[in-house]
Amino acid sequence: DCGAGRTPASGVRPAPQSEQAGPSLDRGQVVQMALAIADAEGLAAVSMRRIAAELGVSTMALYRHVGGKEALVLQMVDAAFAEFPLPPLYDDWRARATVIAQTQWAAYKQHLWLAGAVTVGRPQMLPSLLPHTDALLAAFKPLGKAPSMYAVITLFGYVRGLGQAMEIEAQAEQDTGLTGDDWVAQQGSEPMAAIIAGENLAAFRDLFAGGFDLDYDLDQLFTFGLDLMLDGLAVRLAQP
Repeated sequence: DCGAGRTPASGVRPAPQSEQAGPSLDRGQVVQMALAIADAEGLAAVSMRRIAAELGVSTMALYRHVGGKEALVLQMVDAAFAEFPLPPLYDDWRARATVIAQTQWAAYKQHLWLAGAVTVGRPQMLPSLLPHTDALLAAFKPLGKAPSMYAVITLFGYVRGLGQAMEIEAQAEQDTGLTGDDWVAQQGSEPMAAIIAGENLAAFRDLFAGGFDLDYDLDQLFTFGLDLMLDGLAVRLAQP
């Protein structure tokens, strides 16, 4: 199960103008409204004009508090991760890495748009994620400076990648009205079976012999892939 799809946009409610007008508006209110819109309708639905309308203020009033759209998205990402503070961390490197990955995974499940807003190659200034990086750098320190940073980026990228898969699946379910299992059942097995039979795909034939059926569950896939990655890091960390 990849998590629930987006809820209807009707979940977003404008605050009374009397409460939001003038100096009572603050950055936190703007960011929280943007989060509500993104959670309900996706990040593409977030615009300064839309937020202003929901809050009952002028568009220009928003710029005074959050800057432009790019700056706002960065603040949204930081606020989303801040909802999931790290628990006390283990001294054991593997337990520590597992908790951090699970914390990020929980954030991506709560905010389906979040993975698509996070960059890896161009680091974002996210105060809420800096403790994650710092804790992992300490855990991977025996690898050396560059390898430990690569290990952190690899772990972040893995969790983010599955987060994007979750967003894509939720969007497909919303667009088609079909769950992943329903969609697979609708496609039928005959086209795939014909391709496998006509090509030299012996491993595929062995896999599907006897009616193999994969339980494609992103939570299970996350745990399985994380264990694989940490197994590999364990080998590297054990090297002199």
